Amino acid sequence: MQVVRKAIESLLYSNIFIGFCAVALTFTNQLTVEGKIYFDYRCWFILSSTIFTYSYLKITSSENMVYQTIHRNWAVENRQLSRNILFISLLATASFFFMLSRNEKITVLILGIVTGFYGFVTIPFVRPKMKLRDLGLVKTLFVAIVWSVTTVIIPLADHSVGSSMLVFLLLRRFLFIVALTMVFEIKDMGGDKANGLTTLPVVIGVKGTKILAQAILFGLMIIMIVQYFFFGVPLSNMLGINLSLLVSILCIQPVNENTADNWYYLVLDGMMIVQFIFVYLAIKFIK
Repeated sequence: MQVVRKAIESLLYSNIFIGFCAVALTFTNQLTVEGKIYFDYRCWFILSSTIFTYSYLKITSSENMVYQTIHRNWAVENRQLSRNILFISLLATASFFFMLSRNEKITVLILGIVTGFYGFVTIPFVRPKMKLRDLGLVKTLFVAIVWSVTTVIIPLADHSVGSSMLVFLLLRRFLFIVALTMVFEIKDMGGDKANGLTTLPVVIGVKGTKILAQAILFGLMIIMIVQYFFFGVPLSNMLGINLSLLVSILCIQPVNENTADNWYYLVLDGMMIVQFIFVYLAIKFIK
């Protein structure tokens, strides 16, 4: 059991699991648009860039941070392994970047600049010095936008996807990630308070945050039903997404200030993989 626990912790806190989650969301889009999945260089780029970005952001903290993350603690305990993962993911990201099309490269560069200001670069002309991630209420929207662009725009940049479908995919992804990120901020309440960040749970409380996140997911379920009846979204896709959203709503319910980290990083993050599995099975068995 000790070996299994260590293996799960390494998968979660090395950020490899969150990389798989990003690829799973990309697969969900492929199923929605083309009805099949394929692991091409874009998927490799999304996997490696997600691992690198999260590894760097999670194991580094701004100068005024007084709260250490479990990812940083894991990186300290596994210094050589974490450095290897950081280096390999950076090398892979750079390699696959040059395989992207011109439009994809432009999108990535814009995203990289914004991400730089979020976690690496201080905002100019602002005192005291801070990064975008230090603006607590901005963090949720930023994460949702980055995930939406990364898992929707980049993989489909060179595909013939109608504007209405693209907007639908972006909206679906944005609302899904916004809801999960809101709940994640409950886990970070202690650190956010210690660092003086004003996040949603700090403002409206744990219960209010959970209700708002669940309401967003429920609203997304309604959007999916409307899309099915009026805009031609396949029944299998609608059912797969909505079942995964229902499971996500149920998994949010038990969250509180004392919820274990693994519930967030394994169960809630895992909802991205669950969504892909549900959509894949629905397409397989529902004609």
